[in-house]
Amino acid sequence: MSADIRCLVVSADSALAATVATAADAQPGMVCAGVAEPGAALAGLRPACDVVIVCDGGGIVAVESAPAMIAAFAGIPVVLATAAIAVESYQAALAAGARGLIGLPPDQERLAVVVAAAAERGREAAAGRPAGRAVAVCGVKGGCGCSGLATELVRAARGLLVDLAGGFDDAAQRLGCAPLRGLGDVAALDGSLGADSVRALAATHPAGYRLIARAAGVVAAEAPSPALARALVRESRAVAPLAAFDLGVPVGEAAVAVALGADAVLLVTTPDAAAVACAARAALHLEQRGMPPASLSLVVNRWTRGAELSLRGIERAAGVPVIAALREGDLGPEARPRRRSSVTELVERLVQP
Repeated sequence: MSADIRCLVVSADSALAATVATAADAQPGMVCAGVAEPGAALAGLRPACDVVIVCDGGGIVAVESAPAMIAAFAGIPVVLATAAIAVESYQAALAAGARGLIGLPPDQERLAVVVAAAAERGREAAAGRPAGRAVAVCGVKGGCGCSGLATELVRAARGLLVDLAGGFDDAAQRLGCAPLRGLGDVAALDGSLGADSVRALAATHPAGYRLIARAAGVVAAEAPSPALARALVRESRAVAPLAAFDLGVPVGEAAVAVALGADAVLLVTTPDAAAVACAARAALHLEQRGMPPASLSLVVNRWTRGAELSLRGIERAAGVPVIAALREGDLGPEARPRRRSSVTELVERLVQP
């Protein structure tokens, strides 16, 4: 969490919201992370924040909208700002689960005390929640099985797949998902993207995992900004036990940003000299951009005992340790059902802190 308490002000009255936002910005140790209309806030498309201040507006007092807002901001403390200050309002606020109530116009001292107390309760609650793991999956060249591995990882972990590979592959169509939103809907949030926005973007696959997909034919110029990419990695840990980022061949700035922020980076290669040479160049490219060599691992796809290179030979040639070797049939919808697959073992290794 940043040193300043980030407050998100929610109100249908823009003038009132501006007044509360200005009051929050004026307090030492507090900053207004943004202002949102109630509809946008309920939809989850909002900046990351530590405390939500829900205000009167649009003919609705804050206490009346509190239950829906508190449910929408699961895990984030909500403070109500209302002109209807009375004993009944306090009782209703507490019953709804609000972490405090302030009057309007806001009293500076009261605002600081209530928001600080709410933020502390939020930190205590967050400390007890387990954090997920973010894994970048990179193909060292086309056709190595990068997308297949990323998909199988989240299928096994019931996690979150983020498709940042670009190109002409439509992951949503290929996997049978129907996303209602895409990364373009949160592009304006950039680095302030929050976990709730990640949840709002994710479409659920019938197999139980979730997907944030990119449309077919997206070109590099339309890739997410590095700041948005870093925020996706950061916030994905609060959304799923394992988030796999399919980066394709990681040459763009967004792909590098994801790789640098991930808990682990998997380079997917096949056991032939040409692909392994690409793996060595990919590892060097990421290390030159600041990637610690210990964060890189190789996954050898389509491995057979009669392959052109042995696993030890692949490690020597690429300069990267092999974390898993997958055989034909381990990936894809036709994957052989086994009691304990190589992908399952890989997931277990990745989710360990």
